Parts: sequence; C-alpha cells; structure tokens
Amino acid sequence: MSDNHSSTWSVRLLAIGVVVYVTAVSVVVAQSRDLEFANFVELVNLAAFGTYLVVGGLIVMRRANAVGLLLVAYGSLWSVGKAGLVTAETLDEAGRTGAAGWAALIGMVAITGPGSWLIAATWLIFPDGRPRTTTDRRLLVGSGVLAALSTFVSVFSTPQVLPESDAYPHPFVGEDLAQFFYLVTNVVFAMFFFFAIFVAARLVVRMRHGNPIERRQVGWIAVAVIGNVTILLANATFTPLGTDDNSFLLIDSVAVVLIPLAVGVAIMRYRLYEIDRIISRSVTYGLLAVFIGGVYVAIVVGLGALLGGDTGFGLSIAATALVAIAFQPVRRWVEQWANRLVYGERATPHEILVQFSHRSVELSDDELIEQSPKLIVDGTGAKRAALWVRSDDGFRTASTWPTDTAARSLDGVEEFVDPVADRSWPVLHDGEVLGGISLAKEQGEAVTSADEALLADLAAGLGLALRNTRLTGQLRRQIAELEASRERVLAAADAARRDLENTLDSGPQQQLVALKVKLGPTRKRAEQLGATKTAALLTQLEQQAGDAIAAVRDFARGIYPPLLEAEGLAVAIGQQARTSALDISVRSNDIVRYPREVESAVYFTVLEALQNTTKYANANSATVSLTAVNGSLEFEITDDGHGFDTATTEAGTGLNGIADRLDTVGGSVTISSEPGSGTRIVGAVPVRLRTSV
Repeated sequence: MSDNHSSTWSVRLLAIGVVVYVTAVSVVVAQSRDLEFANFVELVNLAAFGTYLVVGGLIVMRRANAVGLLLVAYGSLWSVGKAGLVTAETLDEAGRTGAAGWAALIGMVAITGPGSWLIAATWLIFPDGRPRTTTDRRLLVGSGVLAALSTFVSVFSTPQVLPESDAYPHPFVGEDLAQFFYLVTNVVFAMFFFFAIFVAARLVVRMRHGNPIERRQVGWIAVAVIGNVTILLANATFTPLGTDDNSFLLIDSVAVVLIPLAVGVAIMRYRLYEIDRIISRSVTYGLLAVFIGGVYVAIVVGLGALLGGDTGFGLSIAATALVAIAFQPVRRWVEQWANRLVYGERATPHEILVQFSHRSVELSDDELIEQSPKLIVDGTGAKRAALWVRSDDGFRTASTWPTDTAARSLDGVEEFVDPVADRSWPVLHDGEVLGGISLAKEQGEAVTSADEALLADLAAGLGLALRNTRLTGQLRRQIAELEASRERVLAAADAARRDLENTLDSGPQQQLVALKVKLGPTRKRAEQLGATKTAALLTQLEQQAGDAIAAVRDFARGIYPPLLEAEGLAVAIGQQARTSALDISVRSNDIVRYPREVESAVYFTVLEALQNTTKYANANSATVSLTAVNGSLEFEITDDGHGFDTATTEAGTGLNGIADRLDTVGGSVTISSEPGSGTRIVGAVPVRLRTSV
C-alpha cells in the first residue's frame, strides 16, 4: 500500500514539473517572435534543462526514486528562472519596469534557492535515492536548511536572475535593504557552489573505494560532475567574454546537459532502475512521431511548395493515407530496432512471456519443461539456466540450457538454493515447493531486478506444469501398480482354478471312480446269488456314481476347460455351443493363441452371455463372432430374443460380472438392446500373441 501511495505522489509531482517546464518554454517562445540570437541561446538552455525532465521522468515512471524527482525539480525550476529572465527583459523594453521586477524576482527565487541546491543533492543520493553514509545524510540536511534560508533571503533581494543579467527595482522592499539581502544571497550562492565542489570530491572518493558495480555507476556521474564544475568555473572567470550577446551561455548548456546525459548512460549501460521497457517505448514512440511529422512536412510543406496553389487539403489527405498504410510496418520495424538498441541480442521480457504463454498452450507439460531454460537464457542473457524438480530426497535438474550441461542433484535439502548459480528462484504451486529455476551470468554481469521479475513470472507459470507432471508421474506409477496387481490377481485366480481342478481330479473324482469300480463286481455277485432286489439297488447306485463322476468332470472342465488350454478359444466355445439348448453358431476370423488370462476372460465372458441369453432372452438362436483387429481381440454375441430397454433396465450380476471380468485384462464391453430386437454384446481386449502354449 505504501509503495503504491509513494508511486502515485511521484507521478503527480512529475506531472507538476512537466507543466511548469512546458509553461516556461511557452513563455520564452511567445517572446521570441524574431528569434534573435540571445533568445535562441535561451531556448537552447531550456532544451538542455529539458533533458533533466526526460531522464528524471523515466526514472519516476519506472521507480518512485528521489533521484528522478530531484532531476525533474531541477530542470523545471531552472526553466522558470530562464523564463523569468527573458520575461523581465521583454517587460523592461516595453517600459514596464515594475512588472519586470516581479518577473526577475520569481526567476531569481527559483534559481538561487532550491535550484542551486537540487543538483548537488542529487549527487549525494545517486543512485539509490538515499544518502549512503551519515556524513552524506548530514550534508543533505544541512544544505537543505541552507537552501530554505537562501530561498527566504532571495525573496527580499534585488531582482537580478544571474550576475551578468540586468537588475530591477524590488517590487516591495527598499533599494538599500534589497541590496543588503542581495549580498547575503550571493554569499549563500557561493557557498552552494563550493558545496557542489565538495560533493563532487566525495563522488570521486566513492568511485575509488566502492565495489566494482558502484564504481562503474558513479564513475559516469563523477566525470560529468567534474566537467560541469570545470565549465562553470571557467564561465564565472570569463563571463565578460559573453556578456554582450550571451553566446557563452551555449557553453553553459553543455555543462547543464552533462549531468542528465551521464545519468542516462549509467542507466543504459548498467540498467539502473530497470527502465529498459520505458526507454524502448520512448524510443519507439519518438521515432514514430518523427516518421509521422516527416511525412506531413515532406508532403504538405515540401510537395505543396513545389506544386503551389491551394492544395493543402488534398495533400493533407494524401499524407494521412500514406501514414495509415505505412504505420504498422514502420511500427514493427521501429519496435524491433528499439528493443535491440535497449536489450541487445536478447529478447525483451514481454517477448519471453508471450512465447511462454503460447508454448504453455501448444505444448505438453513435459515439452514446456524441456524448453523453459532456453527461454530464461533468451530473456536474461544468462550463460546457462536450469529447471529443477523436487525429488524424494531433494531436487534434480529436469532440463537445462545449453542442453549438454551435466545433470545435477541437490540431496538432503528442503529449500531450493543452487549453490553454483548467480540466482535461484523456487517454483511453487498452492504454496508447495515443486522445483526451482537457477541461472548463471557471465563473469562481472549482475542479475537485475528485471531478470528477477521475469524469473518470478516464469516460475508462476511453471508451477502448474510441474504439478501436472508430478500428478502424471504418480498416476503412471499407480496404473503400473494396478496393472501388476491385476496380473497377480489373475495369476492367483488361475492358479486357484487349477488347484481346484487338480483337487477334484485326484480327490472326489478318483473316489467316485473307485466306488463305481467296486459296485460292479458286487452287483454281479448279487445277481449270481439270486438277490435280485439287491442287484437292482446296486445297479442304481452304480449308475448314480457314473452320473456323479460326469458331473465332477463337467465342473472341473468349467473351472478351466482343458480344451481351451489345448485348442484355444474357437474350439472351446464351439464345444460349449454344441451342448447348449440354443442354436449357437461360432465364427472366428484370424484368431490365434493369446495369453492364458485373455483367453480365459473372453471364454467365460462368452459363456456368461450365452447363459443369460438362455435364461432370460427367450431366444431361439445366437451367434458368437471372434475377430482379431489392430492388436485387439474383439468378440460379439447376438441373439434373436425379446431384448430389453438399456435405459430403464438395471444391469444384473451377470452383465456386471462380464464388465468386471474384462476390466481385469484391460478390456471393455458395450451392450445394446431394444425391446423386440434382441441383444448385442460387443467386447474388445488389447492382446499380445502368446509365443508358446
């Protein structure tokens, strides 16, 4: 909240400074109809002070930094002083001496008080917007008090904007008292001049003893300050050379513009305040304005002068049409050129985020993760970058750029920090750390806050991708575990069926066979002895034992029919069809041998469907089709029964059993039926061929 409030006030103060500067320029231009050389020099001076507003405005728009506000205030106040000087001269020539005194007094107050203090104060707080040491803080406060005193004294001084300019009678203070205050004002002004020299010396000390980055930043300002002070000293010494025509003020303009130019170079070279985007847009809009203005001047003015006559309206229409046609291509070219001017060969953060947004839509999560490090390198100019994912005991690299960078891991850590990177940034989703981003810059190149902002935006977008990748991995593992569990269940069920079959064969079936074998001789002995009733009873028991043996054998074959194991699906189902009460036809196409669990599932599914048809469908015939299609075993059971409404009839245990049985081998089944139209059951099971039986 406080940052937003500070930023709002900074923008408001910037707007006030711009209004003051534009007003001052308008006042001077309005009084320069004949554009004499002296007025031309004043306009050049005003343009030089305008550079303070441009550079300061860029800083204010990007960061609510006091350096930007002081630069804006300095440029606007000195423009007021120049406007007051020109206005006083104009009014004096018109014989309005009293009004000239007021204009000169306003210009003098603006320059002598805050105008003389602001530039040295800017040097003290560059580039962070606050003094670095206690001494700097004391110098800033003390000089501020002195500036307030100077402003108050200058209000009562003889109105004389600059030492070489004309003096005017004070509007409301007597001449003697005004002259006294003027002397005091000059003393304070001289103190500010020596204060500026002292601050310049401190800048040199900072440049010599600061860290490498600070030395580079302050170095440009120190050189500019030294040049500024040197020119001002020369001007103070040789002022008479330029008194008549003010030509020496042109050299003053060079001194004035040195400071904002140095700040601008430091910003561009070392990316202070991260105003890259604003500079890029400013260059773009400025060049577009030049293009539009150039087209109008060339067509309306130049071509109009050649053609002569009243062609202004038609040429204006032609210029407008040409601008409308060429604007978009020119804008794209200018934007590319401006971005390359500011960012060099690397892409802008906006371009990187647009690319990331498009790829997050077009690519899978794995592909997005694979390509993200290259986007980081393209957007930050880093030497290398890596995207990390959380592992069981730490973090590991998921992708890197360059791609030949060796994979790495951070074991036994909870918080993501890459010890060999210049900057590490965690990737979170719903507050959980899922991975991280790390980058390494070239030696001597620092990670800027624009780089950090880009990393934060990319990390926010990658959080969902890492979450999806983790969930996908977990799902794949669960599917693999489920498939393995299903195979174990099928194997156990198959083994249980075989054990039961063996048990029946070696146990009850053998006992019944032995019983039947014993009943035969006993029956014959009873017949020999004439025990006809006993013989008849034994015959009945012998027959029942045979029936029991047949029933046990049929039950054993139903558990896992030997014919299915020996001959396959088509033969086994055909055998069952011949024993059914229905007229069942079995058709097979390209059927070969398949894994035992697949054949068993399809076999019992078909049998379950045929039993349901026999019990409930009231059908006369049914057809079973078996087909191999594109790696799947497909089957279809149709009947001519009365059918049922699938929307209103709830599936029973039989149909549910069919679906569950096929699901254990990854198969599926669909049931379609209508009243009076029979029932159609279609199923498919993905299969692999069985190499041995």
